[in-house]
Amino acid sequence: MQIKQLRLFHFRNYGYAHFEFHPGINIFFGENAHGKTNVLEAIYFLATLQSFRISESKGLIQWGHPEAYLEGLFLRETFDKKLSVLINMERQSPQINGKMIRKSADYFGSVQVICFHPPDMQILQGAPNLRRQYLDRAIFNFDPIYGVDIGNYYRALLQRNAALRFGREDLVQIWGERLHRLGAKVLLKRLQFIKKLNRLTSCLYREISGFLQQISVRYRSDALDSTTDGIDEPALFDLLQKKQEQAIDQERKRKRSLVGPHRDDFSVFIMEKDLRYYGSQGEIKSAIMALKLSEREIFEEDKGMHTLFLLDDISSELDDSRRERLFGLLQERKTQIFVTTTGLEDFKRYQKEAALFKIENGQVHRI
Repeated sequence: MQIKQLRLFHFRNYGYAHFEFHPGINIFFGENAHGKTNVLEAIYFLATLQSFRISESKGLIQWGHPEAYLEGLFLRETFDKKLSVLINMERQSPQINGKMIRKSADYFGSVQVICFHPPDMQILQGAPNLRRQYLDRAIFNFDPIYGVDIGNYYRALLQRNAALRFGREDLVQIWGERLHRLGAKVLLKRLQFIKKLNRLTSCLYREISGFLQQISVRYRSDALDSTTDGIDEPALFDLLQKKQEQAIDQERKRKRSLVGPHRDDFSVFIMEKDLRYYGSQGEIKSAIMALKLSEREIFEEDKGMHTLFLLDDISSELDDSRRERLFGLLQERKTQIFVTTTGLEDFKRYQKEAALFKIENGQVHRI
């Protein structure tokens, strides 16, 4: 899958912009705050109906205008597909080939996109909620139904927490059972995804970093013991129920649910060293890129479809050698790449084979 064309109307700082992309490398350069990242955000939004920067889509509308419109022409071997989204202050209206999509779930799956931007460097060192958000977004991109599961889970969590605050024991029980049934679905998909990451991440880490080190991704949940191989959804439900029964007094005292995927975490280890606490900046950067590349491999193995790879301000995060190895891996796998940078010095060797776009105050100049 590739994106051939992109059109933007009143999106962020673009009144109107039209892009014709290269099937390989596309480089957007210019000063900061002129709109480079906005292009990557538009591509990501067309694929996922989400921004990787803000939670509410109305923030994507150009100031002083009532709506924004995005349109992308995507190519996959023998057919083209046009995805478009109209965004106004109340809602977003996606279309595929001019046909309105009523259910968001029917929209997903056409395009797969992997995105790196500088805040991702906090995934391994930041708070646990950042790792949960990363994991949930990665699984959602791979399995759109997961978005329904995790959304229903957090709605049940809100209801059960409200019941705990108001001392409604009957509702605590009712919402607790629903919470743990949904939690078992979420937890099983997370464990399955972590297992797939572990099959791929070490190899990709070694290729990016240049060091022959073994890394592993380890999921942590109070409901789990050390053995999760072969565990199924009913077994996870039983474990969550049992753990919640043990925690109910603390939950009543603290008036919130203390058991479930909303409390879980994961860590990345090199050998037996947790990168969250002991990783160097180079190790952390290589590990995060290895995770992103593993997402790409998982999707392509399962769906048989190429992904788009978005790299925002990569020059400030990776040194020359790691950047060269990353681009080499992506090019070997025939991945369409979109990268932003303030200058072209770090990408001299790619300029002859790339499309270059100079971005200046929301204006696009193809070089």
